[in-house]
Amino acid sequence: MSNHDLEQECKALRARVAELEARLAKGVPDEAPPSEGPNHKLAMAQVLRVLLDHLDIVVWAVDAQGTFTFHDGKALDQVGHQRGQFLGQNVFEVLAGSNAGLRKALAGAPAHEITEAHGIVWENWHMPTHDGQGRVTGVVTLSSDVTEAMRTKAELTTKLALIERQQDVIRNLETPIIQVWDRVLTVPMVGVVDSRRAARVTEDLLAAVSRTQARFAILDLTGVDVVDTATAGHLLKILGAVRLLGAEGLITGIRPVVAQTILSLGLDLSRVRTLATLRDGLAVAIRSLGERA
Repeated sequence: MSNHDLEQECKALRARVAELEARLAKGVPDEAPPSEGPNHKLAMAQVLRVLLDHLDIVVWAVDAQGTFTFHDGKALDQVGHQRGQFLGQNVFEVLAGSNAGLRKALAGAPAHEITEAHGIVWENWHMPTHDGQGRVTGVVTLSSDVTEAMRTKAELTTKLALIERQQDVIRNLETPIIQVWDRVLTVPMVGVVDSRRAARVTEDLLAAVSRTQARFAILDLTGVDVVDTATAGHLLKILGAVRLLGAEGLITGIRPVVAQTILSLGLDLSRVRTLATLRDGLAVAIRSLGERA
């Protein structure tokens, strides 16, 4: 048994003797229920010792004035501190900082906080202790070293922010809305037009039409290889929404294979003005604007 353990045992014995003397002074017999007997206390001490020796935690306690009365745990070994190193010292001198959670616990309310001390990030649970009259006699704190976890969390947060920025760039590249002429917008469509992308195109295009007071919105399908019923339905909905804002929607760049697919599906594009190329669509829009002017 180490000197520290021997000192703790002596302290426990002295406390027990003081308790017995108090009981005798009050005429109370020394009869403890089974849950408070010596065997139970020994088992509790063994459980605590296993936890302190195998988990990356520190358990420490202070009295009502903030003086350390207990200080132990495996995490102390990892940060270069000795177990019991701060016994008898004041916690507010040892742990510089706000210590708001500890002060709250000393005032009688449990607290949870994350602090940094001695270059280590700690997650602390502060639990006040009380005497028979309800007065706060001190605080017991469980501290866990979460430095590595916080570092990993910061790295993940940075990576997630980067991924979100990249996704924004990709979405903007997927559905760019270009004002190619006064009151003429064009949307080059590339790849597959699914419901998610169609909803984004509709939202962005309607906002652009309203903002620029556009008269024409050209959907260029030169980069679309495959069209099915759902895709055609999305395109018609986009053009219908544009028409409700007083602009005319044009479709350009339909490839031969896409045209054959549209015919085989029996899709009705009779209400939609289609042109062979984006250049033809721009020419029609600009000429129409000139005639109106």
